[in-house]
Amino acid sequence: MGVDTEAILKRREFFPRGLAQPEGGYRFSLDSILLACFASPGRNHVGIDLGCGCGVIGLALLLRHPGLTLTGVELDEDIIQFAEKNLVDLHLSDKLSIQQGDVADWRAEKVVDFVVSNPPYRKLGNGRTSQGEGRATARFESQGDFAGFARCAAIALKSRGKFSFVHLPERLPELMAGLAAAKLEPKRMRMVHIRSNEQAKMVLVEAIKSGGQGLCVEPPLFLYSDDKKNPEFTDEAKKFCPFMDTTAETGERSE
Repeated sequence: MGVDTEAILKRREFFPRGLAQPEGGYRFSLDSILLACFASPGRNHVGIDLGCGCGVIGLALLLRHPGLTLTGVELDEDIIQFAEKNLVDLHLSDKLSIQQGDVADWRAEKVVDFVVSNPPYRKLGNGRTSQGEGRATARFESQGDFAGFARCAAIALKSRGKFSFVHLPERLPELMAGLAAAKLEPKRMRMVHIRSNEQAKMVLVEAIKSGGQGLCVEPPLFLYSDDKKNPEFTDEAKKFCPFMDTTAETGERSE
């Protein structure tokens, strides 16, 4: 059978709607899409997505930067099947491959230019309980903490390579300590607020391996207008993230 170009283009146009995901497991949310838009890989760079899930971050990066090549690393063998289906549906299997592995001991075959990750946010016992093993692993540090993700990223990166991730602002002291231990220097940071009159819900960070000191804190990103009765994405949010209008409005991970 030939390639259905029209169907592929339509899927890409409406990305990330329609991505295959486990019904009872962890499902991606807005934080992953925001991370893909925050990351700043160079042209034709090679990268890794640690804890890639259904592949949403890598796919978003490829749609924004077609010259990239990525490897996704995922612990859950079941969700890898969904990631591989998404690669086929979007006709990006030649640009993104998936490997089963645990960040605690997984190692890249060659050093890469950049690493992205949406790691588990909360320590075990903190936050709302998740139903299902896959969802719990994605939300809670049951299989590895942030320091482990940072260490894995640092080993995979070449000198001056970039590590971009999304996490909770409340855990910034621990995140900075994890980066320092891995010799990753934070260089860019942006707080994400649901509305302008609310506390930051997420933080986006870019660190550089063996980078010099000097952190740029970018202006805060406000996702929604302040009118809760008629919520709309802000113009700034839509400019920052071209996938905003086709992304689910609520995020499982950001609660």
